Order: sequence, then structure tokens, then C-alpha cells
Amino acid sequence: MNKRTSIAFAMMLPFVLVSCGGSGDYKAHLDDYVFAMRYREGFNILQLTDIHWSYNSSTVASKAYLDKVFKEADAHVKANGGKLDLVEITGDQFMLANTYHVSSFFDYFEAKAAEYGFQYAMIWGNHDRHGLYHPNWLSEQCQKAIHCLYAEPEDNLYGRSNFVINLTDDGTKTGAAKWQIANLDSGASFSETAFAPFRDYDYIREDQVDWWVREHEKAGAEVPTIAYYHIPQQDNLEAWNKAHESGSTMKHKFFKLEGFADNGNERYASKFIAEGRKHHLKGAFMGHAHNVDWTVDYDGIVIGLGVKTGTELYYAHVDVNSQDPAMQEGLASVGINENFDLIGASLVTLHDGEAFDLEHLYYNERATNDFVRWVKW
Repeated sequence: MNKRTSIAFAMMLPFVLVSCGGSGDYKAHLDDYVFAMRYREGFNILQLTDIHWSYNSSTVASKAYLDKVFKEADAHVKANGGKLDLVEITGDQFMLANTYHVSSFFDYFEAKAAEYGFQYAMIWGNHDRHGLYHPNWLSEQCQKAIHCLYAEPEDNLYGRSNFVINLTDDGTKTGAAKWQIANLDSGASFSETAFAPFRDYDYIREDQVDWWVREHEKAGAEVPTIAYYHIPQQDNLEAWNKAHESGSTMKHKFFKLEGFADNGNERYASKFIAEGRKHHLKGAFMGHAHNVDWTVDYDGIVIGLGVKTGTELYYAHVDVNSQDPAMQEGLASVGINENFDLIGASLVTLHDGEAFDLEHLYYNERATNDFVRWVKW
């Protein structure tokens, strides 16, 4: 939904005066939220998250790092007979950025999309709203980029980056869907529909859940779905607690070195995962917490964070000699015996039926012999 917001930024703290305009009920505009791509066995989705280009960024250094990630990911999928099909960029592309950073970002991703033959989807994070530009201008850049999949119809659905990508047998909207990729906006660190300057982080609202259920049923009740959004919901914390109960046999892996940074308020708890269990949701992946890529099979749905992409802002330093239990637990799960930084990317590979593979890429630039590790879920 194109919010007609009026936003004034005062140093680091935004004061938000909001009005919202729309032109209809989302229930009558479901087709406007749908993209289609051709499905094939071994469809590859590369997740990048929390890139954080800002006034303090070196775009030259950031591009050089991303160049290496793309080259490595492309070689990895080609070695398995595939290609990079879709890149999901799951929020906080920017933070206190200006129009130069945004324009450079899209120029870069358009060039990479043409080079490697992928399309990319953009999801809003909380910091994408904290920039030296109007949010509607950023939305326009998403919508006009040739290789970017992004929808924001003028109606009353909450949030900005809510859309689905149906992977169909012929690559058209009318073809038979084999998988669905759901994108949702969980990332408004302030409300865009009411004056609420003290709300911390946001959550997936009931109307967004209802919208996705309708989109899923329209694609086909048995179609498996993978979801991407920015901020972990209450389910992540619930799953962490359950996985660490005495006697638990829940499968989990990778690192949790800080909190999930959800809003922590039960009245804001999302129903998305609970509803997803009724509608063939197979996986849900997000970002936001830079020192976390912890992943768990939570009662039949694999939920987890992608690996933070790049060195902007902050990231975790993994120390094999650390006595921290969470660090040791993560190291034991990945089988790595040397120090490294928790940055890189994540890869989902879809298969016929309802199966998918998940791999985390840890990519560290080093003076000699860059550190590169692929770890399978």
C-alpha cells in the first residue's frame, strides 16, 4: 500500500505524523500482489539481509564484498547443475542513507541481475524507513527497477512490501503453481497508520495473515510456501525455549548470539506461523538480528534467520575458544574449527513436491585466501 506519509527526521530520532490513503479493499485486488516465475526442479533462492548502506558506508568496499558473494554463490549452484534464480533481500538495505546510496544500490543490483540472470525481491526493514528521502520515493525506485519484484497496490493492506511470487509450470500467473514465495512487511519501527512514536518493532498484522491465506488459496490449497520477512516474531523465541527444554529433540542449528529483537509484547504476537501450519507453509526466513542465524524445525515449519550480509554496522565474531554456551553450541552445529565472522548469505533450493534444501554461506574477506564455508541445514 502506498502510504502518503509525512515524515520529518531530526538527527537519529524520527517524529512521524502519518496519514494513510488507499483506494479499495485488498480482498478485491489479490491479483495485483502476484508475480510469476517459471518453476524448475532445483530453483535457487539466495537470501541477503541487513546490508545497511548508509552515510557512513563505502559503497566501493560494499560492492566488492557483494561481488565475491555473488561469484561464490553462482559457482556453488552451477556445480550442482543450477543457477541463481531469485535473490531475496530481506530488509535494512539502508540506514540513514540518502538518494545517492539508494540509486547506487539499485544500479548495482540491476547490473548483477543482468549478469547472473536472476530477479530480486525487496522487503522493507525498520531502518529502510530511516533515510534522507521520502518513503514513497524509495517505493518508486523498487517499482521501476526492471529486475526487481515489488508490489504496493493502492488499497488498505497494512505495510509496504506484501506480495507473492508464484512459481508456475509455465512462468505465467495462470499456470499451475508448484511453489509460492510469500513476502511480508514486518519492519515498521514506527506505525505508518497512526501516530505511535514509541512503538519499538513491528509484527505481521492480522490483515496481512488474512491476505496471505487468500493468496495461498488462490494459488492452490496444496501449494507449498516459503516466506520471507524482516523481523523475527514471537515464534522464534517460543521455538528457542522449546528447543532448549530438557529432553527436547527439536532439530536446530547455527548461532544465536543475541536476542531475536522482536517486540517482546504478547499482544503484538503474530498469527502468521500458526496459520501457516494450516496452509502448507514449509519455511520462514528473516533477518534483523545481526548476530543470529539460528534455525529450527518448529513443529513442521523451518524458521530461521539468514546470515547477515556484509560488514556494515555490526556483526558477530565467532571465537572457537569462547566459553560462551551459545557460541559453543553454534560451533558444534556447524563443525567449523577456526575463528570467523558471521556474515555471508543463505541459500534455499526448492525441489519437486514439498522438499527444500537450506545452506548458510559464511564469507569473510581475508588478506590471503578468503574464508568460505557452506554449511547445510
